[in-house]
Amino acid sequence: MRITGGVGGMIDKGVYLPPPRANPPGSGAKDFSVLQEAAEWFAVLRSEKANAYDHRRWAVWINATPLHAEAWSRVEAVNQQFGLLSAVPAHAALSAPGRQRRTLVKSLVALCVMVAVGDTALDTYSARTYLASMKAQYRTYIGRTRKLTLEDGTVVWLNTDSAVDVYYTGSTRQIRLRAGEILVQSAHDTQIPARPLEVSTPDGQVRALGTRFTVRYQETGSAVAVFEGAVEISLAKSNAIQLAQAGFARDFGVSWIGASRVSDESRAAWVNALLTPDNMRLDDFLAELGRYRHGYLGCAPEVAYLRLVGVYPLADTDRILTTLAATLPVHIRRRSSWWVTVEAL
Repeated sequence: MRITGGVGGMIDKGVYLPPPRANPPGSGAKDFSVLQEAAEWFAVLRSEKANAYDHRRWAVWINATPLHAEAWSRVEAVNQQFGLLSAVPAHAALSAPGRQRRTLVKSLVALCVMVAVGDTALDTYSARTYLASMKAQYRTYIGRTRKLTLEDGTVVWLNTDSAVDVYYTGSTRQIRLRAGEILVQSAHDTQIPARPLEVSTPDGQVRALGTRFTVRYQETGSAVAVFEGAVEISLAKSNAIQLAQAGFARDFGVSWIGASRVSDESRAAWVNALLTPDNMRLDDFLAELGRYRHGYLGCAPEVAYLRLVGVYPLADTDRILTTLAATLPVHIRRRSSWWVTVEAL
C-alpha cells in the first residue's frame, strides 16, 4: 500500500487498525520509536504552518518501510476515536462545531457500519465489539461507569467502555457481555424452580453459584474473578467445565481455560472510581489507566518494569500522570491531548 496524502489527504486503500495498546506490538524500543515518529508527523501535518514541503517529506518517510505505514494507520485510528472511520471524514467530524459535529459523527458512524459489512475489518476484535456495543441495551462510554439493578434484584456494574444485553425468560437469566467488563452481585431467584444466572461472552459462559464476581471480555479472551461464592465456567467450543472459587481468577477462551490464580477485591476497585495497583508493572498500570481516557497512552520500554503500589482516583487521569512523574523516575510527554507517553528521565 503506497500512501500519497497527508492529514486530510487521501489513502489508496482504507485500512482499519485498532488503536494500539499502552505498549505497541512487540513492546520493543524500535516499535515504540516508530510510533513516536508517526505521532510527531501527525502533529506537524495538523499544524496550520504545515506546507507542501512538509507533506513531501512525510510521504518519503511513510513510504520508506511498511512499518511506517502501519504506525501511521494506528495513529490515525487513535485520533479518529470512532473505530472504523477513514482519515478524511474523521478529521472533518472532529473539526466541526457543536450540533454540526454531533450530526456528522452520527452520520459517519452509520456510514462506516454499512461499509464495514462484508469487509475483513469485521473479523477484528475491535470492530466486532464496536458494532455489538452500538446495538447493546446498556452501555458506558470511555471514563464512565454505570450501575444496573435487574428485575430479580441482581446488581450489575458496567466498567468504562462496556456493553451488555440482558435476557430474562421463564427458564433462564442471562447477561451477555458484548464489550468491556462488569461486576455482578447475584440475587436469589424468586421463581420456582430457580432459574440459573449466567454471564456469556463469545468465549463461553459463567454460571453464578450465589456469588459476586467480575467478567471481562478482551481481545486475548475472557477473564473471571470471584470475590464471593463460586462460578462454573463452560466454553463455547469445548465440553470442559471448570469451577472458580472465591479469591481466585481464571482466563478462558473458546476452547481453553487457564489455571487458577490468586485474586482479590482490588480488581473491582473501579466500582468506586479507583485503581489500586499492588506491585503492578508500570506498563500494565498504564494499560489499565488508558481504558479510562481517550487517545493513546504509551510507555517507553526503558521504564515499563517499574512497580506501582497505591490508590489512584480515576476522576482525573491527568492528575494520576502528574503523580507518576512526581514519584517515579519518569516524565510525561504530551504531543497532544490524545497522544501521551511516559518516558525515562
